[in-house]
Amino acid sequence: MKLTIVTAVLLGVLLTPTLAEDFPNPEGGNQIAVEGGYQMLNLNNERHVATIEQRSTHGSWKTIWNYENGFIATKVLPDRSCFISTMNREEFPGFDTLRSLTEENGILEGEEKPRREVTFIVKEPVEDLNSYGPDISNMCSGLTSYTAHEVRGPQDTYNEGSCTTLDVMRAVELKYCRGYDNV
Repeated sequence: MKLTIVTAVLLGVLLTPTLAEDFPNPEGGNQIAVEGGYQMLNLNNERHVATIEQRSTHGSWKTIWNYENGFIATKVLPDRSCFISTMNREEFPGFDTLRSLTEENGILEGEEKPRREVTFIVKEPVEDLNSYGPDISNMCSGLTSYTAHEVRGPQDTYNEGSCTTLDVMRAVELKYCRGYDNV
């Protein structure tokens, strides 16, 4: 009996830091609860860079929106890939309005659709991550990285079944799809 108690205590002591890292305490105004986890927003006001990260039982990902240099990069952990594209600022919420989205949304559950949908076709592999700035370079380092180009119009330009879709704070649905020429 004592061995069982000691084992349970040791497991608790050893696992607590790991679980805290995966699902930290969601206190604070920059986190949104999602089914099975949360989304967290970090803003760098000096460089105008927003980082939104989802950690959940339904899939983890991280996206960086660099308003200063006009790039967006998204790391999809299950795929171990990173997608980099130019940012059409008209499609994304303004940098100054992002913080209010976390307060407005609170808990993301149910069937409500994001306000905007942005679809990208995944193109060629990225040759030089450093050209996209240190935030994107650090996040995508060691992953298979591709450029992605926004598409508008008919869905016959990409394979709908190959898309990875991410709901970012109910504000934007990012869709990364393989084109028919690179499926």
